[in-house]
Amino acid sequence: MPKELKIKDLQKTILDIYGIPDDQLYSVEDLLYYGQKFALLALKKLEDGDKEGAILNYSITLAWFTALINRYHFELEKVTWKRYSFKCPFCLEIPCICENKEEQMAKKTGRPSSRRPKNIENWQEMIKKIYPEDNIQELSMVFLRKADDLNYSYRLFLREKLLKHFKEIEIKSADYFVLLLRIFNALEADITNQFHKMFKNGCHVCHKTPCECNYK
Repeated sequence: MPKELKIKDLQKTILDIYGIPDDQLYSVEDLLYYGQKFALLALKKLEDGDKEGAILNYSITLAWFTALINRYHFELEKVTWKRYSFKCPFCLEIPCICENKEEQMAKKTGRPSSRRPKNIENWQEMIKKIYPEDNIQELSMVFLRKADDLNYSYRLFLREKLLKHFKEIEIKSADYFVLLLRIFNALEADITNQFHKMFKNGCHVCHKTPCECNYK
């Protein structure tokens, strides 16, 4: 894993370690389920005052989410940048001035800025400028609700196979990823360091590439 972690590096790391077992063992619903499971565990750790435990479980949530993105073969950075190019996509301001971000409809952001972040550390810095006053407890609850929205979008696409639904999961995935960036910022956690620590030797549990954890 490169020391300067880019979003494409994040996707490749998860693909190298978990791509084979994910494809062989897990359905899309499984990937969605495990992402929610670890988000709930992270919330429980927060309620218990265990910040490090919360960071660990949100990191695992991010890994399951990345596996889902890999399953559908789209560039997470591309769709996220189109929506969050140095501005909130709902109020088009930096910092964000939305009063109720959950009820807002996204606006057309116009031509993206040329200052695209080079790596995940820069992405965290940019998102921090857009959303500087985030509260981790509020974010965690919003995140669970948005996870339900994401799940619905994927299931709708699987049921109807319409291009417009695929475009919708791209948009929902970008919002979900940015919420994770905001959560890590609120926890004062560096995703790059966390992923180097967890995945430098392969799977963070069995330490193998590809992972062999769930084969009997």
